[in-house]
Amino acid sequence: MNKLRQKWYTISIRSKVILLAGAVLAALWTLVAMVMIQLHSFSGQSAIIMEEYMDITGFMDAFSAENVCLEAFVRQIQPPEAREDYLAAIQETDQLLRELRPHQRTDRQGEYALKRAISNAMEHYRASQSVLLSIEETDEMIAPYLSLRSQAAYIDGYSRDLLHGRMVQGGGQWREITASNSRSGQRFALILALDTALMALALLIFTHSILKPLTDLGRAADEISRGCYDAPPLAVHGDDEIGRTAHSFNLMQTEIRKTIHALEQQAEMEKSLLEKEVEAARMHRRLQERRFAQLQSQINPHFLFNTLNTIAALAREESAPLSEELILRLSSFFRYSLESDEKLVPLGREIQLLRDYMELQETRYGDRITMEIHADPSLNSVVVPKLILQPLVENSILHGLRTRGGGGQIRIRTYRGRRGVTVMVSDNGCGFDPRRMRPESGRHRSIGLDNIRERMELSGGRLDIFSRPGLGTAVRITIKEEGEA
Repeated sequence: MNKLRQKWYTISIRSKVILLAGAVLAALWTLVAMVMIQLHSFSGQSAIIMEEYMDITGFMDAFSAENVCLEAFVRQIQPPEAREDYLAAIQETDQLLRELRPHQRTDRQGEYALKRAISNAMEHYRASQSVLLSIEETDEMIAPYLSLRSQAAYIDGYSRDLLHGRMVQGGGQWREITASNSRSGQRFALILALDTALMALALLIFTHSILKPLTDLGRAADEISRGCYDAPPLAVHGDDEIGRTAHSFNLMQTEIRKTIHALEQQAEMEKSLLEKEVEAARMHRRLQERRFAQLQSQINPHFLFNTLNTIAALAREESAPLSEELILRLSSFFRYSLESDEKLVPLGREIQLLRDYMELQETRYGDRITMEIHADPSLNSVVVPKLILQPLVENSILHGLRTRGGGGQIRIRTYRGRRGVTVMVSDNGCGFDPRRMRPESGRHRSIGLDNIRERMELSGGRLDIFSRPGLGTAVRITIKEEGEA
């Protein structure tokens, strides 16, 4: 047994697969051949029985149809085609009678006698029929017709007796066929069980001698890929392709392990030098960060605010109230956007920032662009992310209304809707197709919109854009209040 197993491991994988597949296919084809032989035998026996049934019933049906045509032929008023139909029926009956002729060597004794009786009776019947066909007067056909009816009754009785005997004999043959099929089914079940056992054995051999070594090789390769180089070597069972591959894999694993150990020793030697360099780089970076923070702290935003206030005071002395108002609003706008470190602000402050911004824009555009604000005062204390409304109004002016000759209108509305606190910013500008928005397009998609959308999503809200070319654009901001799920 050990010699056979060792011999098995020395042959190639191709030869193993061919041998196993050949054994399985031989068992399957043996079973299929036996089934086909049994089916062919059953089909042949069934065909013989059915052919005999069809010969008898065919003759009986043709003879019955002939008698029907005879009745139409002897009527006082004959149909025009009665004679032709009768002659055709006679030919059909004669043809089927020839197929029913007796065979002394193949027919059983009772069947042979009945077939001989039918043949003799039909000879007398045809002789009487010739007399009938030779008569031209309908009145003279009565006596021959009655004689034919009497003979037909005898022939019909012989045919029924022959059919009954055939059915009795066929029943016995069917019982023999059924018993034979039952015995064959038992043999097939036994052979199928043996084939199943053979296929299971072949699958077990294939799994143990081919799949398992391949699985072990793949598992060892996975261990190598995960950095585990100290795994035990693979077992080599033979000199086939898998055995040679496992042997080469063991050599490769040994070489990799030696190389890794050498690299680890070298890395330990270089580690101290690298740590010193990293510490020096870290100290240099900290020094640069401190210097940058020091320079940044010297930039005081109040310098800008104080300068704007100085210019506003100068405008007041020079009696330029409009310039003073614009400078003060600009100073307030800068103070709000630059000085405050808050990330969340009341909605009322955002609305006030819009008013300051539009004061500046109306100075530039005049009556060409107007803004309407319908804000619910009860929502002014709702907390929102800072600077979410001014970029939307700025986009409406730059991308939707600036090219209009006049009549540009921006509407801002705050209300508490079904979705929560909602802010709608809409314009009657040129609009666009939202489906054609692209991240790289600078015309209808800006950093401001992306920034607002991201901040709204982080705070639990959302931003939706609705636009149609030629009809304007609307942006809906939904705000999640504290305490909402």
